[in-house]
Amino acid sequence: MFKFRCFILCSFLITVLDISAQDIFTSVAPNFDNRSIILPKGFIWQVVFSELDSIYTIDNNLTSVKGANDMISYIPIKNSNTHGYLYVSHEDRSPNPVIGGGGGASVMEIELIKNKWEIIGKKYAVNFSNVGETFRNCGGTLTPKGTILSAEEEFPISNIEIYERSGIRDTSDFDGHKRYENYGWMVEVDPITHKAIKKVKSFGRYRHEDAYCTADGKTVYLTCDDKPSILYKFECSTPNDYDRGILYCYQQSSDGLSGHWIALPDDDYTKYNTQEIAIKNGATMFISTEWIEFVNNKLYISESGSNKFNFDVEIAQGAYPAKHLVDLCKKDSNVYKDPFGRILVMDLKTLEIKSFVNGGISKLDSFFCFSSPDALTSVQLNNKYYLVISEDTHGDKNGKASNYVMSKEETYNELYFLDLSIQNPTLEDLKRFMMAPEGCETTGDMFTPNGKTMFVSIQHPSSFNPPPFNRSCVIAIQGF
Repeated sequence: MFKFRCFILCSFLITVLDISAQDIFTSVAPNFDNRSIILPKGFIWQVVFSELDSIYTIDNNLTSVKGANDMISYIPIKNSNTHGYLYVSHEDRSPNPVIGGGGGASVMEIELIKNKWEIIGKKYAVNFSNVGETFRNCGGTLTPKGTILSAEEEFPISNIEIYERSGIRDTSDFDGHKRYENYGWMVEVDPITHKAIKKVKSFGRYRHEDAYCTADGKTVYLTCDDKPSILYKFECSTPNDYDRGILYCYQQSSDGLSGHWIALPDDDYTKYNTQEIAIKNGATMFISTEWIEFVNNKLYISESGSNKFNFDVEIAQGAYPAKHLVDLCKKDSNVYKDPFGRILVMDLKTLEIKSFVNGGISKLDSFFCFSSPDALTSVQLNNKYYLVISEDTHGDKNGKASNYVMSKEETYNELYFLDLSIQNPTLEDLKRFMMAPEGCETTGDMFTPNGKTMFVSIQHPSSFNPPPFNRSCVIAIQGF
């Protein structure tokens, strides 16, 4: 899933608007029969491209766009707010004989013409064949040097599972290792040439969800969508060189008021078994950390939670649950129940991590349920910063909904704005910006540098929805 950042080359997209947030929109009402997009008055949406649209390979073979679109990056051409490249990851693992099985990504040139975003020329599929394909491209980030870091959220545990879960037929050894070990990495991509550069082995192999690169190119923070989840950072020996440096895992102080980074061994075993080594080194455990966003020297991290998870094995090996889990979660011994999740905040000066706003059902409105936060971005409105939060609740994955929605056995997700100047925000401080179509996860949230357009991925909506929301797509929202 991508965030609102713009370095000099569009790497730290914190956008300044000259009107107050209260003038932007009034929260939309929840609607749990919705099969389209519901936005506040004054906002409009359009579909930019969809699953199964025609797309070209770099050698001009024609095929179909993959589904489950996730992370989005807008890359300006000549610093333009109305003309750039749109990069979209696909959290897919389906077979495709033309562009390969497993995950994928799409790139296209787009331009705002007469208040409508148009695709200029052809859409291209990213070629991952030279790095041995991918497995579910999820979140990621635009780096200071203009490349993309794309997260492989999932990986097989055997060669047999490669074919069974993705349809990838080639199970031969790759890069000196068993083929299944070639999945589960961050992948560096050149979005302009539509080619993968390399799998970044120095970041470790685990269920990568997202990343944030500091503007100086020296540090990369990394999240892990797993149970348990470990927070990592990578310090580059040379800025923007991700092959050499030190990988660290986070360890919280016992009182939760600070923490420090533990350097992990720089060897092949650690790279291929990163979670195991981090746990044995006493890493702090979270429950499914998702996207990560930087605002004012703080990192905001979505923790989507889980209906139930047992930490017995990991505690015996030397790791400990984060203090907020111990304080907030219902638990039976080392079985933690965290069905709603939360937004965490990490102070980069003190390294304190704490809960910023907890998920749950509002005490004022039983239909208002904030749960399983996932994709994050941020925006500055009239000198105030806002966190923009998407949800990802569906089935038994993680996260609950209101009793009414649970009784319908259907999935509805929402997108919220949260004023970061509020010291101790509650559910009631969230402003509901969008009700998404039935069945979908909202993700990929990304603004143009001037904040006039927001791109959002509508991932895996119900196939029973009327077009265009019967398949995955990317929409552009205007009206800010």
